[in-house]
Amino acid sequence: MDLFRIKDNGTGVEVEKIFNSDKFDTVDAEAWNEDSLGRLKEPAWEQRYQYEANMINGIINNRLVNDNFEIKSVLELGSGPGNLSQKILEKYPNLDYHLVDKPFAKKYFDENNFKGKFFVKDMSMDFNTEGLLDKYDLVITNDFLEHVLNPSIIVQKIYKLTHKNSVYFISNPNWRMGHQFIYRGLFDYDNFIYFLYVHKFELFGAMGSFLKTPDYPRLDSEKMLPDDGLRDWNHYLAFKHREIQNEK
Repeated sequence: MDLFRIKDNGTGVEVEKIFNSDKFDTVDAEAWNEDSLGRLKEPAWEQRYQYEANMINGIINNRLVNDNFEIKSVLELGSGPGNLSQKILEKYPNLDYHLVDKPFAKKYFDENNFKGKFFVKDMSMDFNTEGLLDKYDLVITNDFLEHVLNPSIIVQKIYKLTHKNSVYFISNPNWRMGHQFIYRGLFDYDNFIYFLYVHKFELFGAMGSFLKTPDYPRLDSEKMLPDDGLRDWNHYLAFKHREIQNEK
């Protein structure tokens, strides 16, 4: 699948290809290892997970899509070992919360007796839905889509796993961070909104940004970038199904 941006440059129409799902530069062979799990214990990561949990808890509490609909089931893809999920479950312990990631993340999840149900699946290109619910009220991809080979296929699968009252919560990193070079154009803000629109989702909430403080630890991939490109680290967006006739 290709996506194009069309713009008027003053002398004519310019067409620029911004995304080709069949082409990629690199991918994380193993997203979770000893080094990455060690970083999650640092206070800065704790601060970030709490910030994100507060936003998601607000979505659950305020019933943003439908006042009469209560969020009862959550699917978190690319969940890592479960640090974010535990903060959400502290406030909403009765949620049917499903996490999906790789074996190493599940090992950490089990060792810490985290709550929720963990599914081990390879999501680099696609993933099977065996064991999952037919539909979820809330789907979370927190810094996940930039790690997969084909985000288009993943988002199509997410659409099938959601319904007209569902919320799709996405955290998108600053595209200038190192691993964002996989899909440099796609993670431009406007392009990404259009990408989700093509896949039948529409934006209904820009939840905010996570700003790094001067003492926030840098990843190796960030050290080559100027400070002004790092402060606005993550964008948090909430999507719902576009209105489509006869949708259930």
